[in-house]
Amino acid sequence: MVARPKAADPEVLAHGREGSPDEVIAGSAGWHVSTADALDFAETLPDACAHAVWTDPPYCSGGYTETAKRQARGMLRHQTVKSLGWFINDNMGSAGIVWLLRCVAVQAFRILLEGGSLGVFCDWRMVPLLAPALESSGLRWQGMIIWDKGAPALGSGFRRQHEVVLHFVKGTGVFHDASTGDVLNGSRLHHEARNHQTAKPPEVIERCLGVVAPPGGLVVDFFTGGGSTGVAARRLGMRFLGSEIDRGIAARAREAIKSQSTDARRVRKAHQLGLFDGE
Repeated sequence: MVARPKAADPEVLAHGREGSPDEVIAGSAGWHVSTADALDFAETLPDACAHAVWTDPPYCSGGYTETAKRQARGMLRHQTVKSLGWFINDNMGSAGIVWLLRCVAVQAFRILLEGGSLGVFCDWRMVPLLAPALESSGLRWQGMIIWDKGAPALGSGFRRQHEVVLHFVKGTGVFHDASTGDVLNGSRLHHEARNHQTAKPPEVIERCLGVVAPPGGLVVDFFTGGGSTGVAARRLGMRFLGSEIDRGIAARAREAIKSQSTDARRVRKAHQLGLFDGE
């Protein structure tokens, strides 16, 4: 029998009780982060259980050639690597990341409810490779969301100031907000605030989740990292399931998510239905 997400207890949403994946899916717990490989974890989840899969995978953006990708340290600054160390898989070649994320998209198609969304952070170099690989899973490419970081990176010429979120939907997308555009402004996290080498600001992810999932909905992130997606989901009164292969990073993610509680003001702001009612 296909598992269907149930309405979560208001007390669960308000206080964010940690529980097992089954409890989170059933609505009796608020969140769970497993220390596990992304694909191994995905296979444990039932069909049609999630409103959104929103994830920031390692996307091998550190070089133009395959050799450079394998030798690079992503887009990270030296002091970030020095203080937080390196993390697994971000120096894969293009073939490796395409294979991995195509497998993730196949699992996302399976676990998403009809109308659910997959969002995948990447940079401009990887769009031509990843977009068709993700689309081949059966999901429909809805478009791209641009994250304007507010200031250009180091370099010369037109210095890069943005990242991309590839947005896919299962069938006809179901949306819960019509007031958000496809360009999101949000500054980088300060170095001191990072608990992962490539952490995204939770505020940026909140803007995305408010469009693709309802309060009490279930959000899944197979590459949890420092927990930004989980933090954003908890702030919006959504349930969260995540996986992170690195034990130390997973522990930091749990601490970050545990410290959050639902903010009713954020929930109302995220779900102001401007032009239509997504339900």
